Amino acid sequence: MMKKMLFVAAALLALAACTNDHEPDNVPAKDIKVNASIVQMTRVTTNGNESAFETGDRISVYAWLGTADDAKQIVVNNSVNTLGGDGTWTASQQMLWANNSSAHYFLGIYPVQEVSDLKAMNYVLTPEDQEASDLLYALNTGTEGNGIRPTNTPVALTFSHLMSKLVINLNFRSQWGGTPVVESVKAIAKTEASVNFLSGETTPQGDNMAIDIPTLATPTANYACSFAGIMIPQQSGFYEIQIKVKGIDQPYLYNTGAPIPLETGKYTTVNLTLGRDAITLDKDITITDWAPLEGDLNGNIFFPGV
Repeated sequence: MMKKMLFVAAALLALAACTNDHEPDNVPAKDIKVNASIVQMTRVTTNGNESAFETGDRISVYAWLGTADDAKQIVVNNSVNTLGGDGTWTASQQMLWANNSSAHYFLGIYPVQEVSDLKAMNYVLTPEDQEASDLLYALNTGTEGNGIRPTNTPVALTFSHLMSKLVINLNFRSQWGGTPVVESVKAIAKTEASVNFLSGETTPQGDNMAIDIPTLATPTANYACSFAGIMIPQQSGFYEIQIKVKGIDQPYLYNTGAPIPLETGKYTTVNLTLGRDAITLDKDITITDWAPLEGDLNGNIFFPGV
């Protein structure tokens, strides 16, 4: 009788265990889902005021096994996730956990990028397409870099800027007799880089080029005109800014004599005063955090702190 009772008790425990396995919170993880966000920074680079993704935005998602700094065992290879109107991201290439026990490591990229080597992607700055040039990334390697175990909870991807931003503000001396027409502002710097998404580092490459810096419709307060554009971070900096004024044959050249640094995820602001014979630095060059843009009721956009 005792053996029979023990057998029945064991059977009931097994049944309870099986039932518990199928409770919603205990269903083995299969599909990978993500939840992407942008915190305290702008996504649109020259004329927007968004610190959130918008419906229809698309991101690339990569996942791998092994270690946080070695993405050789890729299990999700550029699954393009699109944000729906309900606030959820849908993968066009289904994302699956490799198994139910291994630690996984995650990378998100915006805009969508097909990357063969996550430690060395070739990046080319495109001044005429500021949003495409503004490369964002999100790395989630779990607590203390130990990875994320399979879960039914969406994996959090919090994006930040990989590039830098240059802001140039101009005023003009009274000898101009008014505000002249500025045809272009260019920074002489590198336009190519190797991007390591696992470390968040960029290594400038190639020759220096003249980079067009887009004009802002609404200048920074107390300046006649302002220009702002995406730049590749260059700790060694760049030295020269060219300003072309309508009616003047040759561009004005401003050379600092010392490098102007461009840091990842930062604004570098240069305030210049242009005379007919010389350019002077209005105040010290500043480096500030990449914060959300601020606008007035008419939709004009301003850069805080510059």
